Amino acid sequence: MTNISDKAREDAIAEEAAGWVARLGSRDATEADRRRFEFWKMQDPAHAAAFEEMSALWGDLASVPKTVAPRRRRMVGGGMAALLLMGCLGVVANDTGLVAWYRSDFYTPVGVVKRIDLDDGSVVTLNTDSAIQVRYGQTERRIVLLRGEAFFDVTPNPARPFVVSGNEAQAIALGTHYAVRVGDYDEVMVEEGHVAVTSGSQRAVLDAGGTAKLDAEGRLVTGSGDVANLTSWRGGKLVFSGLPLGEVLDRIGRYQHGRIVVLDDQAAQLRVSGVFAANDIDQTFAALQESLPIRIIRLSDWVTLVRSR
Repeated sequence: MTNISDKAREDAIAEEAAGWVARLGSRDATEADRRRFEFWKMQDPAHAAAFEEMSALWGDLASVPKTVAPRRRRMVGGGMAALLLMGCLGVVANDTGLVAWYRSDFYTPVGVVKRIDLDDGSVVTLNTDSAIQVRYGQTERRIVLLRGEAFFDVTPNPARPFVVSGNEAQAIALGTHYAVRVGDYDEVMVEEGHVAVTSGSQRAVLDAGGTAKLDAEGRLVTGSGDVANLTSWRGGKLVFSGLPLGEVLDRIGRYQHGRIVVLDDQAAQLRVSGVFAANDIDQTFAALQESLPIRIIRLSDWVTLVRSR
């Protein structure tokens, strides 16, 4: 059995190591910081091991570039280096939303929700960090959801169907109110009316309260849910009812820059119910930490760690 004091010591070392990774990865790290770090690392072999583990975790996050390549390098292999740099910049641009922003007609930055009135009288409400293209033609009204989530209040027009395209699915409104979310998978949630959801040869028609999403195998899975709660972000609230903390943090994380990382499965599976303010993430973190056996550690503006207490 693991001794409690040993676990507490390991946790303390892990937190110190995470702090050093964040500090040394920042642009304002000084030589004095590096000297203090080397002294800390030499004090205990466990320090060096924890630092290596946290460095690997930091690398996996890939939220932002931590260093900038020097301008002058040998020309040997320069072409390959340039290609690798371009590839890295492409990944960063896509992950931070720059690609979607460049391609979009309308977008919202992190923390902003915006209403958009379209020419036909339909209304789009864009959630935080979201982007759309508007492609209206004579035979259809198409919205391409490039990033994030949007809620649609559609003005009926049988002669010009209203279609929302996600990454792999599309939702055809039959005069209705519904939301579409893209990310790891496409998801559709109907508040009122009917929506036909298609993906390849798969098709489902959803009524009010109906939901549909693509699973990891690309199958269209239908269900039901409280769509008013699922789209409560329109009123500045985030409402959760018995959701795993890992999923809750994924949604909360869209309202701040950077990444939230859950360090253990025990914490990720804790159930969360409550109403939180979308525009006050610090207050939300405080409420979660008070009501659940977890500790939330803000390493920097870009990385937040969550672990069991």
